[in-house]
Amino acid sequence: MQKTTLLLTVLLLAACAAPSLKDADRMRADGNHKAAAELYRELADMGNPGARMKLYNLYRETGTGFESDAKARAALETLANEHGIAEARYQLGRMLREERKLEAAENHLEAAAEAGYQPATDYLEKDDGLLAREIRIARSSPDRQKQLGDELFEGRNNAPKDRELAAYWYRVAAERGHAGAQAMLGFVHFQGEGVEKDADTAYRWYRKAAMQGHVGAQANLGYLYGEGQGTERNLKKAYAWSTLAAENGSPQGRKNQRLYRDAMSNEERLDSLDEIRRLEEIIHGD
Repeated sequence: MQKTTLLLTVLLLAACAAPSLKDADRMRADGNHKAAAELYRELADMGNPGARMKLYNLYRETGTGFESDAKARAALETLANEHGIAEARYQLGRMLREERKLEAAENHLEAAAEAGYQPATDYLEKDDGLLAREIRIARSSPDRQKQLGDELFEGRNNAPKDRELAAYWYRVAAERGHAGAQAMLGFVHFQGEGVEKDADTAYRWYRKAAMQGHVGAQANLGYLYGEGQGTERNLKKAYAWSTLAAENGSPQGRKNQRLYRDAMSNEERLDSLDEIRRLEEIIHGD
């Protein structure tokens, strides 16, 4: 009997002395992040996925707990995919969405919400079906992709005003050859709307759209040539593109046409006529 009592006492004392999540949480609250990370890792290695989740969150907030982002990401994926931790699925879902892996993102976010993780529920409610719509649009036509870009750019038709996401969808449609999307991609790069301001990139996309006959892009391309933005200044090309835009009804094209015509010599104007004919043949396939 005495031996049994002694054994129980020893086990009880050992249990009391064993480290716990509360101990690690206390260390973290006290700012002792390194010690907290070590204890979270010890508990995680003993088979406690909750401790590994806390270790991941500590790393995300303080940079302590993992040697690299890649190792932290691997731990998060294990928690989400193998242990089904709702918080991990939510965080991984958010990351996958930012990486434009939309279907995988939806799978994790919905699973987290179904498991009762409130931040996931709140996120999907605020999203108001946009993620599901993006998944449909990704399989749709360039016209639909450009349309979604417009709605996100302006914040209409129940879409949030998100110019970074708008630029993404303009690029998707532009890379599939949509002239309107190419023109808008040129615009957002020139203005720095949702992307880094970059006249060189704006020039490239305006030129792609202009060569397809997009009038607005032709006018803007003429301006870039005239001002030497994104490309070398070339009044002959500035006048040529402005003239093409003006002939297609662009007020900006007409304004720039007059401006660049007055800045050129008679010889340069004659050269511009040859450039206009050359461009028309390319655009119209003559």
